[in-house]
Amino acid sequence: MAEIDSWVEAQEFQITLDAQGRIIDYIDNDTRRANTPEERIRQKMTQILHCEFSYPLSHIGLERSINIGREIKRADIVVYNSAAACASNNQGEIYLIAEIKAPNILDSDGQLDSYISATSAQGGFWTNGNKIEFYRKESPTGNIISWLGIPKYEQAWDSIGKYKKSDLIVPVDLKLAFRRCHNAIYRSGIDSEDIALDMVRIILSKIEDEASAKEECDFHITPEEFSNETARNAACTRVRKLFYSVRDRYKDVFSPTEEITASNGQLAVVISQLQQYSFMDSPHDVIGTAYETYVASHLKGERGQYFTNRLVVNMMVKMAAPTERDIILDPACGSGGFILTAMNYIFDNIDNSSRSANSKEVLKRNVVHQLFGVDISPKLVKIAKANMLLGKDGHGGIEHANSLDSISKLSAHFNDLCGIGKPNIILTNPPFGSGHDLRIKEAHILSQYKNGYQWEVDDNGSILYSDKLNERQGVAPELLFLERCLEWVKEGGIIGIVMAKGQLDNREALAIRKTICQKAQILAVVNLHEDTFEPFCGSKASVIFLRKQSHILSDYRIFMAISNKVGQTSRGEAIFKKDSDGSPVIKNGQHILDEDLSEIADSYQAFKNGTLVESEFRYTIAFSDLDKSSFSLNPVHYLPQHNAAFKKVITLGESNDFEIHRLGDLARVYNGPRFKRPYADIGVTSGPTIRKYFTGTALTQLNCDNVKYLDSSKASAQVKKQLEALTIYQGYILVSDSGTLGRVTYALQQHDGHVATNNLIRIVVDDLPLRGYIYEFLQSELGQSLMLKNAYGTNQEHLEPDIIADIPIPIPKDRTIIESIGNAVLESIQELERSISSGNKAKAKLLSTLGEN
Repeated sequence: MAEIDSWVEAQEFQITLDAQGRIIDYIDNDTRRANTPEERIRQKMTQILHCEFSYPLSHIGLERSINIGREIKRADIVVYNSAAACASNNQGEIYLIAEIKAPNILDSDGQLDSYISATSAQGGFWTNGNKIEFYRKESPTGNIISWLGIPKYEQAWDSIGKYKKSDLIVPVDLKLAFRRCHNAIYRSGIDSEDIALDMVRIILSKIEDEASAKEECDFHITPEEFSNETARNAACTRVRKLFYSVRDRYKDVFSPTEEITASNGQLAVVISQLQQYSFMDSPHDVIGTAYETYVASHLKGERGQYFTNRLVVNMMVKMAAPTERDIILDPACGSGGFILTAMNYIFDNIDNSSRSANSKEVLKRNVVHQLFGVDISPKLVKIAKANMLLGKDGHGGIEHANSLDSISKLSAHFNDLCGIGKPNIILTNPPFGSGHDLRIKEAHILSQYKNGYQWEVDDNGSILYSDKLNERQGVAPELLFLERCLEWVKEGGIIGIVMAKGQLDNREALAIRKTICQKAQILAVVNLHEDTFEPFCGSKASVIFLRKQSHILSDYRIFMAISNKVGQTSRGEAIFKKDSDGSPVIKNGQHILDEDLSEIADSYQAFKNGTLVESEFRYTIAFSDLDKSSFSLNPVHYLPQHNAAFKKVITLGESNDFEIHRLGDLARVYNGPRFKRPYADIGVTSGPTIRKYFTGTALTQLNCDNVKYLDSSKASAQVKKQLEALTIYQGYILVSDSGTLGRVTYALQQHDGHVATNNLIRIVVDDLPLRGYIYEFLQSELGQSLMLKNAYGTNQEHLEPDIIADIPIPIPKDRTIIESIGNAVLESIQELERSISSGNKAKAKLLSTLGEN
């Protein structure tokens, strides 16, 4: 569950970290804070106060002292009436106070009440991230009472729940709000998908309200209504009626008796949490976000069902490049991610065209009726239809059915528009997996497919099918889906499908691979990073793109790519792109995920345009070069010869004994800024402002003969910050980025807290045995080859932190192996430390004996 929470947090929860993993304060970028759960919540709440509620940063202070009688306490967040009051910490000019706790603290301890009572604060809130409680100070009694929220900047406390459409705000973090709603309507023993559906009904009610012509909101509840049962019930009735309007208008989506099943008490809490937001103006996929938040912990691949990473969806849509003329189908559509993304892709291209405004609207209205989806889960079909209601009402193309069964069982309307031979783009991530329970064994399904029958290879390499169904062992569902897609798609149409990676070269899929080569042109194969579907599913997957062709060219080029970074760890925690100093890259106010799927999509477009510059991870092969014995489609099988080291590592990852992780996913990798060196005066080697400065050469010397000295008193404020950024600590792994390229050293006790040249790339690994393992690997012939093959430079070769961060590291799945190697390395370094210490003691004793200083 902790991994799921990390995943949920990572989707929207962007906290800026420095190269050492400390939090860069949201208010003061020069301040660093410990990276704790409590601090992450505080930083997010500060961001929400500023971005959602419009409080100026100059009015907000963190960890401010509060005088309570003779005691001095520290409040987590204090919002003042003015910038001057904030600067002087004027306790008589405080507007509101927030108390932040870690997620494992479930209830307030009363501190917030004491802070509000002792100051001029009119109210505040307490939160642990998942739960939030608001309070207001009554006037004139001074009593602290529960409230439903806090006002926006320069609005009154009594405005809460009395919203007009113009008052609504765009949410900064939807998942945070939805998690709090989940806590309100969660009911023990109720399926998470049912709770998610209830949330979808509530969201549609809110959007129905936002779309109405009335300026006043019906989706609201005031503090007075909330605290009075009769009035609370009336507020909930208003919202239920909004849903009835949606329900009655879309009879093919909702049954005539369908209700919001949450009680009035539960619904009132959800209304209070969501009433301030504008969902229609939100840049997020509102329903998809709510659905993922609610059912995340229940979809872990046991049914072959989980969320398709949105980066994969975006890559596949971009590779397919749909237009307003295309009929698009997802035969395993889930909550509708592929068709929604395809729709938005087409809409963006229409909006960016030179057509008239009226023409654009007509085109968009047509496009939504060219989007089709099928899913076996009735609940997911309802979610997908609800999602499409928000996208120009294209829900009519989604049906509940088993795509592996006869397509004729779909409605006549569906078959007329998207039956056999009608769709010219199919994008899908069908259920896949080798688990016995997932395999298709039903005779009436298997009998519809060539690959549903047992087969063997004759002496000529041809596939011979028997008349016996493969009922006992069953067939992996993705193989049948692929065969169905080849049948379904129009001649000349494109298929983009996610497959288990093993099906690219194992024997089970040999027959379907041969079928592909006979019936389609293989356009592209992309191996996805092994963390792509984590933390829900650890399956290794690939994407295959095909074009259905009756007449196959005798030879053609196939685009192949291997993804090395997917913007998240195996725990679902986001990995953001950083510059060479280790600082986060921010574009348009947003952190940029460190991923390469968008680059792979761009490379594929370049391949289609004939402008691809091939690299070790993105290259082409001739169809005639396919291994004719196995018909392997695995990109690893065809890696260019100059990639011997990379091929060796990736091949290890194909085994069951290793996982492959980018070094940048395991460690913080940076080299710090260039700076003007404030050298100490000649002969000065000690003093309160004197710091040792290690060049690359000095670092390798056990006696530090070539160490230099800096005087921080000569440094400007900017240079002092640079010195801190360049400070190294015991346990850092250091790699030279110029000169003797790729030399790997380990920071010892004698280097701890001193400054080192920016020509050393820092690698900071917190896990001790893993640190030792990585240190040893980088010194190995394999590690050196991986580092040096991407060096660049005309006159002098050079390495960059991003090159080192991209190195694939083969990590044994057996933790005891990591510990055996890593601990042995650390023990040898400890021996070296002891040797240096003994040598220094001997030298000091000798000098003392000789009477020398």
